Amino acid sequence: TSAQVSAVHQPGRFRFTLDNDILTPEQRQFYEDNGYLLIRKLVSDEDIERFRKEFIRICKKEVRVPGAMIMKNEALRSQYGQTESVVNKVQDFQENEELFRYCTLPQVKKKQNLN
Repeated sequence: TSAQVSAVHQPGRFRFTLDNDILTPEQRQFYEDNGYLLIRKLVSDEDIERFRKEFIRICKKEVRVPGAMIMKNEALRSQYGQTESVVNKVQDFQENEELFRYCTLPQVKKKQNLN
């Protein structure tokens, strides 16, 4: 037998976010379906540029972050070499003051408390 999975939003059926007046039902459903949510202009362009520069420094191994894991897409290596373009994410970056500053931004903390 086979079962069908419904992709239709069912009110009161969110597993990963709490009821709130900040995220729309569509945003909550997107998070349920995809595991992430992109909120444009939540963080200033200046901050994004600072985080991007620090990310590149980490990718180039100009700075070492104790305990951090750098996740790479090796399939892109032939196209991009050892550049930051092959890095999917930096995980466990709490020991890097600049990147962790993102987690302390008031607008980000407000969104983090929703799930």
